[in-house]
Amino acid sequence: MKVRSSLKGILLAGASMAVFAAQPAIAQELQQGGTLRVGISQMAPSPDPVVTTFGVNWLTASIACEGLLGVDESWTPQPMLAESFTYAQDGKSLTVVLRPDLRFHSGAALTSADVVASLNRFRESAGIGASLKGVTSAIEAVDDRTILITLNTPTPIVPGVLAGQQAVIMSSASLEGASPTEATRGLDCTGPYTLTSYTPDQGAVLTRWADYHSRSEPSSAATGAKHAYADEIHLRLMPEASVRRDSLITGELDIAMEMPIDFFDALTNDPNTEPVVVANNQSLTVVFNTKEGPLADVNLRRAIYHALEMNPIMLASVGNPEFYTLDPSWIPDPNSFWYTTAGVPDGFGTPNPDKVKEYLAASSYKGEPIRWLVASEQYQKHFLTAVTASQQLEAFGINVEIQESPMASYIQSRADATKMDAFSSFLPTYVDPTSIAYLNATYPGFWTDPEKLELMAKLASTIDPAERKAIFEKVHALAYDQFPFIKYGTEANMYGIRKGVGNPARVPTRGYDLYNVAPPQQ
Repeated sequence: MKVRSSLKGILLAGASMAVFAAQPAIAQELQQGGTLRVGISQMAPSPDPVVTTFGVNWLTASIACEGLLGVDESWTPQPMLAESFTYAQDGKSLTVVLRPDLRFHSGAALTSADVVASLNRFRESAGIGASLKGVTSAIEAVDDRTILITLNTPTPIVPGVLAGQQAVIMSSASLEGASPTEATRGLDCTGPYTLTSYTPDQGAVLTRWADYHSRSEPSSAATGAKHAYADEIHLRLMPEASVRRDSLITGELDIAMEMPIDFFDALTNDPNTEPVVVANNQSLTVVFNTKEGPLADVNLRRAIYHALEMNPIMLASVGNPEFYTLDPSWIPDPNSFWYTTAGVPDGFGTPNPDKVKEYLAASSYKGEPIRWLVASEQYQKHFLTAVTASQQLEAFGINVEIQESPMASYIQSRADATKMDAFSSFLPTYVDPTSIAYLNATYPGFWTDPEKLELMAKLASTIDPAERKAIFEKVHALAYDQFPFIKYGTEANMYGIRKGVGNPARVPTRGYDLYNVAPPQQ
């Protein structure tokens, strides 16, 4: 990566950008071949990652597609499709040069026109795409391999945004007729696998692409070499966790995603399976509608926070205290530069009845039911947390009406401020806090507090890492004053594998990088 001027000072480990040096990740030699069979809990109506803010639904595209940059195992953006990434002397523009001779699955050459079309569509999408729109005034093709990104002001956040899973590059031809809310017909991307089939109520098949042009650096999460060990990757929709567990034990699956901790012993005791536990994976949360309805009242939100006892909520969802922490930070991975507990009230996780009474008295709440959305496919994370929290709230006269629906309906309803008051959710660690979906004003919940917007604008335009951290700590403290969302704790992720699966992901940054996971070796 080329760096000029004072922006060089932000290229430090732990900041939102860093010197692009790949990190070794795969030590063993694994062989290509075979089919990797993966049981998943849910699928989006389309594999297009731009049209949904729900990260679990980005899985298929993360296997088939790539962006200009990716995130390595240290939460650092690294080049993928980009050969170089250069700031102008004044910091007000960035020039990206593409690697040569790259092609899409359709056979079309990757050019800057495809990048411009993909990123301009991404800019107009909800969530993280809006962060890119907020700091850029234009994205233009200079020549076939060169893209100029003009910034409104010098900002360090662009690499982190471009490294996100929604910022994938698709062929401009495949984007015809698509929009930020209308999905593409398929995925014409550059990744190591092509999408052979996609049936939302059944699963997907991805086939190794023989013409994939891999990077040569050591693999590290979504960066460096992608090995494409499996001939095919079969994603099989199995909403019931017990079905995924049983299918793993009987040998119908090689990987069973999103396993409840209750299954740890069963997977440990079976001679052919192994539980994989990834610590500090994500925060379990509830997000409030701050735009309208009863929870637009900040004092009611404060009362709810002080009414909750977090340990029973986490225990109901996770099932074993060894697999979660009562950590209040909105950055779940303590290894992240951005980890902070700024502004957290004393006694996190412990109810304070006096505070509940104080804030309820100051609120306009009259006992009306709070409509709390949960997705039926997320029973552990959504439903069990909501039920436990609602029982605690009812003890203080705060009434909850849990509304359970399939994922597609849940996503649609939570985006409509007239149809919900709260919804269960979860939040991973992001490479840069400007990419945290909850902090975007367009994200469901609609937290548009003027002080928050001003702080986020400063965060996006400030260069020095220490100053940025101080600004984010103010945002974090503000969230713990206004409670647009509440965190219960940080859960580990557990999934199951058959013995012999090669290089399974064991750190949060890897997610499910199935292109670097090998079927059981014979």
